Amino acid sequence: MAERETAERKLAQLRELIANARAMPMSASCVINRGEVLAVIDDAIQGLPDEIADAQAIIDRSESKIAEGATEAGRILREAQEHAAELAHSSEIVRVAEEVAAKIRADAEADAAALRRETDVFIDSRMASFESVLHKTSSQVKTARGRLAERSGLDQAMT
Repeated sequence: MAERETAERKLAQLRELIANARAMPMSASCVINRGEVLAVIDDAIQGLPDEIADAQAIIDRSESKIAEGATEAGRILREAQEHAAELAHSSEIVRVAEEVAAKIRADAEADAAALRRETDVFIDSRMASFESVLHKTSSQVKTARGRLAERSGLDQAMT
């Protein structure tokens, strides 16, 4: 497939025609073939829209790729920021939860110890009261038996 001539090549060809044109004596003017020059200019003009369209298509594709890259970079950055925020939030939640759990545990242990002390004090007072009642009852039983023994002479019969 033959390579398409670019506007730059056509302009170079036009320059070559002018540069090789026959010079007019004692003048900077030259004689050129009008048909050849106009044909090269027309050919260059016809090719320009295609070249401009191709260049614009390349620019558009480049801009599209740049926009896609910027969008992707923005998405990746947002995801990274969200992930970082989640990590920071979850580590903060864990830290706060551990602090709360430690306080609850300490409070529960203190409450349990206080409850044990109160329970021990209550049981000890009840046992002391029972011991006192039991001692009184034992003393009363001993006294009652002693009186019964005096009255009935039971001690002598048992021996």
